[in-house]
Amino acid sequence: MASLKDVGERALIDRVIKSIRKSPYLGPGDDAACIDIKGTKLVISTDVVTFERHMAKGMTMEQFGWLSAAVSFSDIASMGSRPVGILAAVSLLPETDENVLYDIMNGIDQCAEFCGTDVLGGDTKAGYGSVCTTALGVCEHRVLTRSGARPGDLVAITGALGSASAGWYAALNGIHNKDAFSAVALPVPRVKEGMFLAENEIATSCMDISDGFSTTASALCGSSGVGMNIIFESLPMGKGVAAVSKKLGMSSADLMLNGGGEYELMFTFRRENLEKLHSSDIDLAVVGVVTDKGLQLTKDGKTSSLENKGYEHFTED
Repeated sequence: MASLKDVGERALIDRVIKSIRKSPYLGPGDDAACIDIKGTKLVISTDVVTFERHMAKGMTMEQFGWLSAAVSFSDIASMGSRPVGILAAVSLLPETDENVLYDIMNGIDQCAEFCGTDVLGGDTKAGYGSVCTTALGVCEHRVLTRSGARPGDLVAITGALGSASAGWYAALNGIHNKDAFSAVALPVPRVKEGMFLAENEIATSCMDISDGFSTTASALCGSSGVGMNIIFESLPMGKGVAAVSKKLGMSSADLMLNGGGEYELMFTFRRENLEKLHSSDIDLAVVGVVTDKGLQLTKDGKTSSLENKGYEHFTED
């Protein structure tokens, strides 16, 4: 039998979905689950973050709490839903200072307040340092999913790319860059943007960019059965990316295309909605077009395949 490392997170999820009973509800395979209860769509997302894998060097416990909430609220946002609460299960070693728990919960509460909702409950257990959050949302309209993109749609993203990844490597190497570190320590769930896209029936598909741009684009293409042509020069570079990549001798393009922890939204939409988007106050960039020719990247006038090189749990050291 293969190990989790041999299989990798994405293949494991596919295998798990095939091994469990099918549900009549929208569930495994999208950013969040959706259950229709008497005409109200309840949207639910759960995520785990750990000290070992997700705490950037120099991050406070309060920031870690914010991050743990933000990752779940980001999934609620990508479904176009309004957050209505969050639960948190915190696992810490018994000898941990009690203030660590209070700081983590304060961070979660602050993120919940930012998203217009509250902490509803949770659990505590002895363990090696992790937080599992479950965010709840409601949707009075069609929820956004990873499927629905069609050839001819335009591809857009909120915000910019690469800052979170640059912040992680900067902190790891003792480089101070306030903008980049803020992106990795205090990611902003795009709740307002997701709700706008859903309520105005603009997005044909949507997903958050948590594991990297290339991974998100690949997942959207796979779920919708389409391809994309991404124009590299249209991708907005995040703050701190140029400075950090230059200092560390890293590729800024790699940070932008494959860096994780962004929590921006990638979405597709019909061309006739372009003016409506531009007249909104959403910080967005149109970065490509949906095709039927696979996932491609055009850079410096040359087009090639865009490989899925984003972050994948279990396989990464």
